[in-house]
Amino acid sequence: MKKYKNTISLDDIIMSDLKTEDDIKEWLTISLEEFLEDGDLNAFCRTLEYAVKAKDTISGMSKKTGISRSNLYALFKGESRPQMNTILKLIKELGYTLKVA
Repeated sequence: MKKYKNTISLDDIIMSDLKTEDDIKEWLTISLEEFLEDGDLNAFCRTLEYAVKAKDTISGMSKKTGISRSNLYALFKGESRPQMNTILKLIKELGYTLKVA
């Protein structure tokens, strides 16, 4: 992909918005609410990827959770459907919990 002078990628824009714990929590909360509305699990997993990258690295998260890097990349790219246990493991390692409201 050709890079243009004075441009910024969508990934960079998103990452620049995820600076604080509150930013990341709000990002995940909104994404989870959208998942409950539209059922787009891939979009929620992509949100998890941004949260992981905002707080750590894919490699670091892999080591902490015991989920292989290749499985994390496949999950974040939508190439595999995660089990609930995998999602909960990632959310827990990020320092969050799920709450039914």
